[in-house]
Amino acid sequence: MRNGKFRKTMAILLAAAMAFGGLTACGNSSGGKKPSGGSQAADSTGGAADDSNGGAQDSTGGASAETRHHKIGVGLYTDSGKGVEAVKAYCEGISDAVDCEFVFTTLSTYDEATNLSEIQNLISSGCEGIIMTADMGTTSIVQECQSAGVYLAGFLCDYNQSMNTAFDETFGNEYFLGTVCDGMADVTPYCEAVADEIIAKGYKNIGVVIFPSYAYPNQTAGAEAFKAKIDAYNATADAADQITVADPVELNFAPLEDTYFSEHPDMDCLFSLAAGAGMVYPVMVANGKTDIKLYTTGFEGTDDTDNFGSAGNQCYQGTMFSTPEAIVYPLCLLIDRLNGTVYSDLPKTTERVECSPMMLLSDEDMKAVVDKSIYYTADYSKAFLSGEEVVQLCASYNPDATYAKLVETISHMGVDDLK
Repeated sequence: MRNGKFRKTMAILLAAAMAFGGLTACGNSSGGKKPSGGSQAADSTGGAADDSNGGAQDSTGGASAETRHHKIGVGLYTDSGKGVEAVKAYCEGISDAVDCEFVFTTLSTYDEATNLSEIQNLISSGCEGIIMTADMGTTSIVQECQSAGVYLAGFLCDYNQSMNTAFDETFGNEYFLGTVCDGMADVTPYCEAVADEIIAKGYKNIGVVIFPSYAYPNQTAGAEAFKAKIDAYNATADAADQITVADPVELNFAPLEDTYFSEHPDMDCLFSLAAGAGMVYPVMVANGKTDIKLYTTGFEGTDDTDNFGSAGNQCYQGTMFSTPEAIVYPLCLLIDRLNGTVYSDLPKTTERVECSPMMLLSDEDMKAVVDKSIYYTADYSKAFLSGEEVVQLCASYNPDATYAKLVETISHMGVDDLK
């Protein structure tokens, strides 16, 4: 595990950011604590966890922190794939140290009733805190959690709908603790980086695919930033070198239509902010269009690995996704609130924060992910953070822990941090 690497990075960051060093957490956590070393992570059926004794050494090898056992429900956006495998592997890996039993369920990105029912099931199973990756039916779910005295937090989701249409009912409710986005809330940096790649590689006819703006307004903004970057290049480029960008097509959470390729016969590159591995690439294969270069988001670790960069059919040229260790943001907030403790520097207004994304634009980037990340391998030893280090990020277990340190930690989980 790269624990030494993480400690070194944290030491540099904490020394450089004086705001972090002077802040300490409240120490009013409730009693009934026990030594860390609780349950193993439950499986997706909510199986019981085995209890065992053991100390949670801090990240410097010091005295163990005393922890309290909690049962945490995790609602994921799907039930399969490398992302799910990695989240479960990470939760299982940290479960002893953080003294938490994790119970998993699958949520819907479009069905509010399904999500409410799944959350009710988690509450009925005894979950004290819940982490959700889908912003659908959130207002009703927050009310349900409040009635049950269960805290809720987000992960891999920017909660745009709740933030823009029901802020007071969600972010303003004391039982909703905030969310960590699926990478960046503003995807402009990635969109501009892709534009730079396209300019440098000389592609001339570009398609753009996004999810609906009502669900992902950041993708609409990102597509506009991408187009603006290309337009700025075109303003000074020779006529023969200019790039044509088609108007964005919205995918209503369904695969790209086959007719898209016949409607754009000269397209040599496609930029899909909408989950290209599942929604776009299979359609390209079916239509014999893998000679078109694809820049996208999301990562399945299958065809998108085998055909990335200079490998395979070389269709995939770039992608962006988030690492599972970012779950420590909602987890630490839940643990502390359940323990009756909050960070001394916790903002008064519940926040939506970013984590650094894995942004892959080269063979070297892909190799780092394949060889060194828990996302690709589901190998806990390759995680950015150990369970013991997560304990040290909790205000209820470490009097020196701060919210600023927690946010800073999840901002250093990108592909460059693997190298």
